[in-house]
Amino acid sequence: MPVVAIDGPAASGKSSTAAAVAGRLGLLHVDSGALYRALTWLAVRDDLEEAEAICRAADAADLTLVPEGSTLTLRAAGAPIEHEIRSAEVTASVSRVAAMPAVREWVNARLRAAVAGAGGGVMDGRDIGTVVFPDAVLKVFLTASPEARARRR
Repeated sequence: MPVVAIDGPAASGKSSTAAAVAGRLGLLHVDSGALYRALTWLAVRDDLEEAEAICRAADAADLTLVPEGSTLTLRAAGAPIEHEIRSAEVTASVSRVAAMPAVREWVNARLRAAVAGAGGGVMDGRDIGTVVFPDAVLKVFLTASPEARARRR
């Protein structure tokens, strides 16, 4: 199962680069940050503070990654949630939720299963090449100047 891991700081161009690479290689692109945003959306929506409660809410919401073209998209109970996970409220809380060890374990397990089911992919996100896919066939740490990162935000 070929996995390309693209890591780096926020706004360094990880997702844009990963999508382009996936397209060129004919692999799926998986944005790990979207899954963290989905759990954050559930935490905000249901006013949850504890990691275990957030993970239970994700299971109850039937949060899944579904192949759609060249990417895996998120659905809750079969419905797309891309708009919901990009809200300002989610953005303001995602770092706090993503820092929870139980949330990270939940997300990492789903990412590994999704990529295995797809037969490989191009992953982007923090810790992708070190924790999530330490055996990736290619690991890239993408950087950008502070000015470029500020423009991307």
